[in-house]
Amino acid sequence: MKRWKTLSVAAMTAAAMLLAGCGGATMMEEYSFGYAQLKAGDSEVYLLSPFDLAHVRRQGSGAMMYVNNDKHLNLIVMSEPAGEMTPQMAAERDVAMLEQTPDISDLQTKITPTTAGGRPAVKGEYTYREPLNGQVSDLVVQSLFFEDNGQIWHVMYMYRQGDGMGQEVTEYIFGQIK
Repeated sequence: MKRWKTLSVAAMTAAAMLLAGCGGATMMEEYSFGYAQLKAGDSEVYLLSPFDLAHVRRQGSGAMMYVNNDKHLNLIVMSEPAGEMTPQMAAERDVAMLEQTPDISDLQTKITPTTAGGRPAVKGEYTYREPLNGQVSDLVVQSLFFEDNGQIWHVMYMYRQGDGMGQEVTEYIFGQIK
C-alpha cells in the first residue's frame, strides 16, 4: 500500500511538472523581442533584437558600434561611412580579416547576395574554431552587410555550434531590419 502511495505521489509530481512546463524554456519564453534603433551619420535603421544594445562611438571615424550578448548569442552591429566601400567589399574584407586571425582554425566561409528591409544586402556565413576562456569553441557566425544613407552596416550574429537556442534566435531575427 505504501508503495502505491509513493508511486502515485511521484506520478502526480511528474504530471504537475510536465503541465507546469518544467523543462527547457522556449525561445519566446526566454526572450522579449523588440526593434532597437540604430543611428550613424544620416542613417537610422531598426533591428529586431532579443535584448537592448549598448551604443559605442568608435573614436574619430564617424563609425558606430552596438553590442550585447547572453549565454546563447552575441550580437554586434557596426557602421562606417560608405565612401567607396560597398556591402560586397565589406563582406570580403570581413572574410580576409578572419583568414588572417591566428587563433582561428577550420574556417569555412560563404558570401551570398540577399535583401534586408527591402535593400540589397550581402550575407556572410562563417564557421570556425577559436579559443574562448581557455577552451576551443566551434562558432557559427551569420553576418549581414547593407548600405543605408551613406553608412555601411555590418550586423553579426554569433553563437556556439550546437546551441539550439542561439541558432533558433538567430534564424528568427536575422535580417529583420526596418
